[in-house]
Amino acid sequence: MTTVFPLPSPALPEFTTLLLKGPYHASAPIHLCLTHLANHPGTRAILLSPSRDNFIAALRDLNDDWLNECGGYGVVSQVLSRVDVFYPSTPHHASLALSMLRVSQPEKAPSQLEIASPCLLLLHEFSSYFLDQENSHL
Repeated sequence: MTTVFPLPSPALPEFTTLLLKGPYHASAPIHLCLTHLANHPGTRAILLSPSRDNFIAALRDLNDDWLNECGGYGVVSQVLSRVDVFYPSTPHHASLALSMLRVSQPEKAPSQLEIASPCLLLLHEFSSYFLDQENSHL
């Protein structure tokens, strides 16, 4: 049951592609990764966010009670260890990171950022790349 809220909560329908538009709480990407990976053992998630500082500040400001209470539990930490977070700082870096993603092929030596299939690829706040510089703090 994949969701963007701490459990118990309404579940998202099964998806292969999902777009979440509009305001949502800062910990939604974490809960989405956690619940998706908990339901898909042996898979990984990749989270791309344009600003580490903004992402951490938003999480700190939200002060998610569930993450504070349960985030250190072994089972939660084990699931979170399967999430790789990258912070491409510009649209060019994001494009490069996305172009390097390949489904892993064990018979070849790794030369790109390889991911095992199936995998959750989460593009967080990517619209900020399209803001002009003077409005990029919004």
